[in-house]
Amino acid sequence: MRQPVVLFAAMLIAAGVTISAGCVENSRHVATSDQAIKKLSQDNLRLRAKLAERDRQIDTLQKLGDKRLDELFYVKRISLGRHTGAVDLDGKEGIDGIKVYIKPIDQDGSVIKAAGSVTVQLFDLASKKDSNLIATHNFSTEQVAKTWSSGFLAYHYSLECPWRDAPPEGNHVTVRVTFTEYLTGKSFTAQKLCDVSPRK
Repeated sequence: MRQPVVLFAAMLIAAGVTISAGCVENSRHVATSDQAIKKLSQDNLRLRAKLAERDRQIDTLQKLGDKRLDELFYVKRISLGRHTGAVDLDGKEGIDGIKVYIKPIDQDGSVIKAAGSVTVQLFDLASKKDSNLIATHNFSTEQVAKTWSSGFLAYHYSLECPWRDAPPEGNHVTVRVTFTEYLTGKSFTAQKLCDVSPRK
């Protein structure tokens, strides 16, 4: 008689343990679900805040229209500095390229540090070849930014442009610079005739 009682008690204990384990597992699931819901709620609030900020920015820009450029300093034209000309770039004897000094000028006539990419083309108009374009140099916005100089009477970008394959045949090179402003996407050009005759 005693053995069935013991077995019955053991069964009750096992059932209790199983139920308890199930309750613990359910509690864990509930806690995990609560955390997931809380995180989703926080993410939703953050997204709503970002959307609201974006809508405010769009509304502001729409109200300003094209007039917003009137409140900014932007490039109206570019000029080439007077020191733009032939130089010895590699430190060896002889001229081997052109150093270009670029000044972005705003709507008020002031030189400004405007972000933009640059293309420099060098033409040898005395060349007897099929093309008188002797070199093209492209500089990214990041590359141009690193060459900015500012100081007493010196506000410009300076870019070194060596000959590509061979020096020019004539004593002059036409330098054509195209500056594409990062802010407006507009391009501006300037050119200069530089003396590249051998220096004595």
